[in-house]
Amino acid sequence: MSDLKSGSNLEKVLKAGHFAFTGECGPPKGANVKELKEKFHHLKGCVDAVNITDNQTAVVRMSSWAASALMVGEGM
Repeated sequence: MSDLKSGSNLEKVLKAGHFAFTGECGPPKGANVKELKEKFHHLKGCVDAVNITDNQTAVVRMSSWAASALMVGEGM
């Protein structure tokens, strides 16, 4: 089995033997991303990685990949 490497910040923190601190964001129920971007700004610089939930509380929401793309666009 080959060593897969993502080059992510989380991978770097764990490889260095440090404790990783992660955060979680739930996507909005609609297309308004203002609150989601506010959540990103609260987490930026405070966490090593962020998880975007998928199908949170079994309610239709923005897809986790779309929210993740917004997160990357915000520099996280």
